[in-house]
Amino acid sequence: MQLKTTPLSNYISLVFMSIFTALAVINNQISVFYLIYLFWFDEFLRTVSSFICYFFKRKKLKLPQAYFAAAKSKMFLLFLYVVFIFIFFGLILDWKNTNLIFINFEVLMFKNSLFNFTIITFLVREMILYFKNEFHTINKNSMLSREIIILHISIIIGMFIWGFLPKDFYENSNSNLLSGLIVAPFLLLKLFFEILLIKSNNTNEMDSKI
Repeated sequence: MQLKTTPLSNYISLVFMSIFTALAVINNQISVFYLIYLFWFDEFLRTVSSFICYFFKRKKLKLPQAYFAAAKSKMFLLFLYVVFIFIFFGLILDWKNTNLIFINFEVLMFKNSLFNFTIITFLVREMILYFKNEFHTINKNSMLSREIIILHISIIIGMFIWGFLPKDFYENSNSNLLSGLIVAPFLLLKLFFEILLIKSNNTNEMDSKI
């Protein structure tokens, strides 16, 4: 349910996200909650952008009612997810590590500069897409949409890592190396799925022109 896609703005967004995430690791300003909440926020902004496109550019959408219904379904799922993400990854997982809890609350209160800068790049991307009349594809089954699948797998990996890490080491360590090792799988997963999605959308657009 989209008109067209230009991958450049999406690739640039991924590059900035990777740079700011690396800086957060270097400066010990990152946690598992930081990254999963960042992924959630990315999808939240995309969904908000979909609503804006529906209300202000409805005539340019194919099957606008189906587009709107899918966006509502996705937004509902995202609200359920954010509660779980905050409780499990924001509190339970890092409860005994005061440094990570502090980072989590800084992120939640928008007091983490690197997190905020990344969010700004997401907003810029959505503005570019909006003004160029480029709309996100929204799967009618929100549970199976590629964007939500990224959250599904990230949460599963997060719980898996937490379950197998030596608790004393994780709860008492604030090292950059540990942060990097834990965050790397999430970031690589996000980049992999996003690049696949961009290529898939671009291929579908080219096929529709033939």
